[in-house]
Amino acid sequence: MLQHCLYCLIMSATMTGCVSATVTAVNLGFSNGYLEEWLYSWSIAFPVGFVLLISLSPVFRRLVDRIFR
Repeated sequence: MLQHCLYCLIMSATMTGCVSATVTAVNLGFSNGYLEEWLYSWSIAFPVGFVLLISLSPVFRRLVDRIFR
């Protein structure tokens, strides 16, 4: 269980960080306020992504197992 939580933490931090950085850059460009806006967006996206990944990854794992059986 601890391994699964750590995996979800790393994966959600990476994915939400990259996506929020990309969307912030597309919307604002790399202006003076980019870093502050990106961190704000990421601070919202990361907890949402983490909770979704923790709760949905077992469902997705079973789905993939069924597909490949």
